[in-house]
Amino acid sequence: MKLKRILSLALSGVLAVSMLTACGGGSSISSLLDNRTSTVRSALNGAQSMVSYKSNDKELDDAISKVAGTLNPAQVTNGIADSSVSTTVRQLTGYGDMGLGGAWKAQTTVGSETFVKVFVYNVENEAFDTASEVASNIAEQLKVMDLKSDDATKGTDVTNSYKGNVVAYEKTIGEGDSAFDAWVVGVSITQTVTADK
Repeated sequence: MKLKRILSLALSGVLAVSMLTACGGGSSISSLLDNRTSTVRSALNGAQSMVSYKSNDKELDDAISKVAGTLNPAQVTNGIADSSVSTTVRQLTGYGDMGLGGAWKAQTTVGSETFVKVFVYNVENEAFDTASEVASNIAEQLKVMDLKSDDATKGTDVTNSYKGNVVAYEKTIGEGDSAFDAWVVGVSITQTVTADK
């Protein structure tokens, strides 16, 4: 009899916690995430023609949702993410750092490697309050790679090709009057080197 009563009380407690969490009473609204991938992918594809971005990279999706879930106000840079966010995403995905110091060069070792860059925006900031503004800023920073150039695609006896992926999540940071929405956007490029026949 005691066991039944204990189980009944335990189940009641679980149900109460579940209901509070669903209503927002058991957790902060700022911990909830909204997936903005489709919106950002469409805007980024419209803002540039260097790479056609898809959104089917599960590792990137998992990593971006994790860092977005723990984002704090000091990490909102309105551009390339700070080193703690960027390093975390690279560690979670195993991807290299996407170099934006100049045009990319064709590699000669046959195989594929993926690189990532993370961006964070306050989307209540007038400069970044639309998907097209966010996408334009990202596209402007990525265009230095010049992935369609002969230098990036043609190596000695090899051809380099590039595929892109993008993932974006929105999080409300803070509470009350100081709360604002931020987007964390992860962009990955996979560089594939194939031997010419």
